[in-house]
Amino acid sequence: MRSITWNVFKTFRTQIKRTTGFVHSVIFGRRNLLLTNALISASMGAIGDSIQQNFDILMDNVHKKNDDSNESKKSTNYSTIRTVHMTTAGLSTGVLTHYWYLLLERFYGTVNRRHPVTLIKLVLLDQILFSPVNLFVYFGTLSLCERSGWHHFRQELLEKGMENIYIAEWIIWPPAQLINFALLPLRYRILFDNIISLGFDIYAPYVKYKKPLREQHDSS
Repeated sequence: MRSITWNVFKTFRTQIKRTTGFVHSVIFGRRNLLLTNALISASMGAIGDSIQQNFDILMDNVHKKNDDSNESKKSTNYSTIRTVHMTTAGLSTGVLTHYWYLLLERFYGTVNRRHPVTLIKLVLLDQILFSPVNLFVYFGTLSLCERSGWHHFRQELLEKGMENIYIAEWIIWPPAQLINFALLPLRYRILFDNIISLGFDIYAPYVKYKKPLREQHDSS
């Protein structure tokens, strides 16, 4: 009886290993890696914006309960189209990051990435060269979705992107990318990025939609 039970357990365990191995090869295999990275980044863009919007709605309701003078004000409603725009921005930056990591792998894949000098080069390239490009694509995608025009896009990129998000990135990304480049294989890097960047996926919509541009602030 024990022998039969053990054989059933071994068969079940083997089947689980085969199934998980197959799923892993489909998701993180070379053929589908671009699609995986794009979908992960798009999903995190949607999740981050959803968290930010629901938090705004919650705080709006709290303020109205505590302030009778605000009862006549219009309630904050969830914007599905805004989440679609943030999802699209996540998709575009996910695709861009996928090819960026491929480019780094092409030039540094044959060297010892754990060497301190190599790690410093990779982190500086990522933060100084790629991060501004990534912000350009991020705000550019949102500008195209919103049809906001070149002037508005340029102001948002400079004030909200470079003066807010980019500066905040210097606190988080250098140490995070040290871990990413030193320890993780290429196929897991964007997944790691998106886990770390959930905070930015919440912060970026706040900066984008809650912080007014200087010219808007001055005119109000």
